[in-house]
Parts: sequence; structure tokens; C-alpha cells
Amino acid sequence: MSTNTQETKGKTTVRTGTVAAVCYSPELINGVGKEVRQSAHITRLGIHGDRHYGETRVSRGHTVPNNRPITVVGDDGSRDACERLGIPNIPPGGLGENILCEGMGDLSEMGPGDEIHVLSESGAPKVILFVREQNPPCSSLMIYHKQMPKELMGKRGVLCTVLQEGDVQTGDTVAWIRDE
Repeated sequence: MSTNTQETKGKTTVRTGTVAAVCYSPELINGVGKEVRQSAHITRLGIHGDRHYGETRVSRGHTVPNNRPITVVGDDGSRDACERLGIPNIPPGGLGENILCEGMGDLSEMGPGDEIHVLSESGAPKVILFVREQNPPCSSLMIYHKQMPKELMGKRGVLCTVLQEGDVQTGDTVAWIRDE
């Protein structure tokens, strides 16, 4: 995990890491997971071909605007939960994430207004995600262990909107950016 206090235009890079997996599926696997892919094109509506792609989504039986088309998870959260529960690690995509990050911690300290930048080789952002909220664990996660939702409370990653569209692939550098 790399912590960094580099400032750019009133923004600070809090931490950097790597994209460990890119995941999307038209249907959820076991009610929660997504297929692992090498890359994806992220648009303001999410990833075309993903269950959560589109202008709207269904929440508690109602159609609402899709203000959270991309989910980002830090691998530390699920790995630590699995260790505490004494079960095998959840596979990439198993939490329904679109982007799985290594080296970014469990993302529990991220909050509304933070950004996640997927960087090009030159260091310029090629995708910018705006963090809306923490992703609350759902009961579907009990397929791994009955205590998994409790263990992942505040550590299931973040729900994001897309500020800058672009391509993301496994191995890309990601940065957690915060306004100062």
C-alpha cells in the first residue's frame, strides 16, 4: 500500500494501488458475483454488458436513477474477513465489484466526494470515478459464510458514478484522490 501526500490542483493523492481484476456480467453469479475480464470500457452508465449498466436501476422494487453504476472493492477487506471467519478467500468478482484493487486497503476510509483515478502509463487519469457512498453488504454474501455481511460492514467497497469515461484493464495503476 502506497501512501502519498502529493497535491495537484487542490487535490491530494491519499493512496495508490493496482487494478487486480476487472469484472462484469449480464447476470449475477450466485446472486452476487461477476465474471473476471481483462479489461472494460467504462461509460457514464457503467460497463456495457454489466448487470448494473444503464440509466436506471431497481431498488426495493422501484425504478430509480442509476447513481452508482460502478463498484470498486479493495482486496484487503474481503481477505481479512475470510481470515477472521476461517474460510477460503472470495474469488475476484465474488463481491459483485467491477474493479478489484490491490494496495488500496479495504476502502473503509473513502467517503462521498473522494475520487478514484485509473491512470495511464504517463500518470494522467484515463478514468475518473466519483465516490458516492460505501457499499452496504447484502444478505446474498451469506453464500460465503452466514457472518460475511457483518464482517464486511464498511469494507465492501464503494459505489461510484463516472466523471471521465475510458478504458480500464488489469494491472493499471489506481489512485485515491481527496479534495483538500
